[in-house]
Amino acid sequence: MTELNLKANNKAQELILSYLKDNASETLAEKINNGVSIQKDGKTVINRKTLDGFMKYAANEAKKLAEKGASSACVEDETVYGWAIHYFEEDSIEGTLYNEDGSEYKPVVKTVPKSTTTITTKPIEKPKDRQTSLFDLFSEENEQSEEESKEPAEDEQEIVPPPKPIEKPKSNEGIKIYRDYMEIQQKYPSSIVAYRLGDFYEIFGHIAEVIADETGLTLIGRDCGLAERVPMVGFPYHAADNYFKKIAEFHDLAIAENSASVKCLQKQKVIDKETGVITDSKPNDAIADKLSEMLKIQITVR
Repeated sequence: MTELNLKANNKAQELILSYLKDNASETLAEKINNGVSIQKDGKTVINRKTLDGFMKYAANEAKKLAEKGASSACVEDETVYGWAIHYFEEDSIEGTLYNEDGSEYKPVVKTVPKSTTTITTKPIEKPKDRQTSLFDLFSEENEQSEEESKEPAEDEQEIVPPPKPIEKPKSNEGIKIYRDYMEIQQKYPSSIVAYRLGDFYEIFGHIAEVIADETGLTLIGRDCGLAERVPMVGFPYHAADNYFKKIAEFHDLAIAENSASVKCLQKQKVIDKETGVITDSKPNDAIADKLSEMLKIQITVR
């Protein structure tokens, strides 16, 4: 079991921590224990994440599922665990930021005279007699954290927005990842490519939007050196077989451990019990069009 520098403050966090200890790779454990360096307001700071921060992230992800028309407030354990891996793996998600000397990073603030105006607000009453759901648990913890952050300091301060950070060059790493992905896609033009990157398999491009709808995966984006972030879905390697089966119900699949190691999984066939005729489980014309669009994209290093 991997030792992780994380503190669990309740039962839900203990379950997440136990899962991470059993499944985090050495690379992910290093990120969790030591944080990662990122650029913020033109400075290099250390980004460290906590289980409290993950609970806020999970609450937002649960709300997104509800907004998509989810008919239940239940979220499968595997889904939440997948969120946990992604939260601690993805460098663009900010946790608590520290300066390189170990002190906590804080934005520039400007002190203003204390206002004599008193503003009173009437608390909003929550609906009664309703069974608590997983969404409620996430939301309540999120609201408590927000209320704590709103407690006034001894001297009221007005936070001045930090200066707009200097735009840094596009990440060569993102460009290389997408170029490698597209090279594999060109070799398997009629297949969905699932590319192994660390603890995740990732699928890029507009085809990721289709896969997100079919599997319930969260659609996000990755900076790949283009004008806009490339749509992307990902799923953890430990749950990969389950997602491979879901995708192969409707599409041919190319599973790439790296650029040189690709395993193909053909779309499942349906046999008509009366006639014995073998047919595809679903028409693939729309998918073929999206794959064709992807192959027209050219990647250039700026």
